Amino acid sequence: MEEPESGGSAPAHLARKSLPLKILEELGLVSLYRSSSDVKLLCLQRFVRLFAYGISTLVLVAYLEALGATKTDIGLFMTLTLVGDVCISFLLTLFADALGRKAILALGSILMVASGVVFAASGNYWVLLVAAIVGVISPSGNEIGPFKAIEESIIAHLTEPQNRGDIYAWYGLLGFAGSAVGMAGCGWVVHHLTQVRQWDVIPSYRAIYLGYAAMGVLKLTLSLLLSRSVELERKQRRATQTPGNGETTPLLDSRVEEAPKKGLRSLLPDISKDSVAVVINLCLLFAVDSFASGLTPM
Repeated sequence: MEEPESGGSAPAHLARKSLPLKILEELGLVSLYRSSSDVKLLCLQRFVRLFAYGISTLVLVAYLEALGATKTDIGLFMTLTLVGDVCISFLLTLFADALGRKAILALGSILMVASGVVFAASGNYWVLLVAAIVGVISPSGNEIGPFKAIEESIIAHLTEPQNRGDIYAWYGLLGFAGSAVGMAGCGWVVHHLTQVRQWDVIPSYRAIYLGYAAMGVLKLTLSLLLSRSVELERKQRRATQTPGNGETTPLLDSRVEEAPKKGLRSLLPDISKDSVAVVINLCLLFAVDSFASGLTPM
């Protein structure tokens, strides 16, 4: 009895199945599907966060104008909001690894909720200014707060090097999608409330900020669902003795232990000397890019 030849229809069948798989791999969907649940939660958080920024940024200036703020007041509001965001984000990001990445993401979400509630409840210019500086309100619809830097470091920590490009691509794409959907949704909601429901503009804008606060609650929930894998395990710089017999083991260890950091220095991130130059160059590039973006605001 003859055995079936190995070169049957199976290879062709496998080839037909592999074509869709190759397409999915090229699109990065396979890498995203195989990523950890924490990575998926971070991508979902970015969508929710940019959605919230999108629904709030279009009505910010109009809301301030409806409350009677002058153009000078609005310009001061935008400037101080960005300055406050830079300072608070820098501090939170700087100490994120020591205080806990999950905790900082949750804290940022709480600040989003607080800002949304204040904007929905108060019409006082100075109260809104304090809420925008201390809290998380995006004047331009772009990324603000400590979220992006922490999330990207977690993704790099949890993702294999060969898959990072795919994950970062979808991470960025979901952010743009969230912003676009948020802006479209904001316009539809305001139009529906003012034209169909016959609301005044100020209550309509405040409804938007209640939605912003709701997105902050959703983001807080997603942050709390993250596992302990997102945290950075600090390496203990302790000398370990090499097992051996007493005659060959040196009496004095020739290795020099690095003195542990004390006080606030222990909260600072560990950056190798080789990475300092790279970090400085990247900071300069990002600064120039942000400066150019600031010249053409939305």
